[in-house]
Amino acid sequence: MSEFLLVLSLISVSRTFTIRIFADFKPIEVKISSEEGTHTIKARANSLMVDGKEESYFQAIGEKRYHLTAGNVQRSYSGGFTFFASDGELFVLNYVSEETYLASVVTSEMPEGGIEARKAQAIAARTYAYKNMGDHDAGYDLLDSQLSQVYRGMAADQGAIMAVKETEGLVLGYNGEVANIYYHSTCGGMTILPSDLWKGAKDEPYHKRVVDTLCSISPLYSWEDTVSLDTLAAKLGLRKLPDSVILVRDTAMLPVKGFKFYDPESHLFGVKETVELFGKKPLTNRFDVEMKGNLLLIHGHGYGHGVGMCQYGAMAMAARGDNYRDILSRYFPGTQIMAVARLGK
Repeated sequence: MSEFLLVLSLISVSRTFTIRIFADFKPIEVKISSEEGTHTIKARANSLMVDGKEESYFQAIGEKRYHLTAGNVQRSYSGGFTFFASDGELFVLNYVSEETYLASVVTSEMPEGGIEARKAQAIAARTYAYKNMGDHDAGYDLLDSQLSQVYRGMAADQGAIMAVKETEGLVLGYNGEVANIYYHSTCGGMTILPSDLWKGAKDEPYHKRVVDTLCSISPLYSWEDTVSLDTLAAKLGLRKLPDSVILVRDTAMLPVKGFKFYDPESHLFGVKETVELFGKKPLTNRFDVEMKGNLLLIHGHGYGHGVGMCQYGAMAMAARGDNYRDILSRYFPGTQIMAVARLGK
């Protein structure tokens, strides 16, 4: 693996990230507490109500620890904050050090799995952050949800802190730039390409379909579900129960693109419009189906989008003795581990 690991002289590149928090449910009211007291902040059109007084924005900077409450969610954070509103939507921006942010991400994204797997996760998370920071128009680098990476404030364990510290400043690079990488929970037997899943996505040379049964340790390596055919047929506007069904996709193990029902005439429906009628969304769009009486049986594979590093696969590799270099080489062949200071975005 010596050709894979290219660690240049490490220059400290630690920086402060700006993270939009509570991005997944967008509260209209947040309470922020510190040693200096508690403030209640509400969105009001394009201004705020701070403890009942109208303000254009609100900042909390300087304390070592803040406690925020939004609805039923309570979390602790370090760093500082800016609050502002736009069209009645409350924006909460957290300014946090790179180390604190990444330790929280590793804890959230891979809460267990061995130090080598978590080192690989730390490098993947740092790579993702540096590649995608600043892609938003509202003055923040990343979201705190799965739309970016899961960040839950100061909720970090010692193993995650160690994984971040021991990989300080390291990212995956390719041709002088930070690599555009992805990761997910469980591939279910094979990782896929970005273009297999996202329309218009660009595949890089290090994006590969990797046959991977190591993640069979995951409880979601395979899963089952059922859908009532009577109900589904009625929602789809079919006049009678289908005789058979064929899935539309490029090849086995790739995401489903559509359903073709026969009664005996064929009726084609897109995957999005069909799964929205299931009653509950499948864990992934990588599944097989069969008809059994009045039921559509779904045999699913994996959890998450399936692109890039399979986290359960990485944990299995670490358990058998592989190190973080081996893990990243498997899922991102051709990339190099490098100091981010040496790379462009």
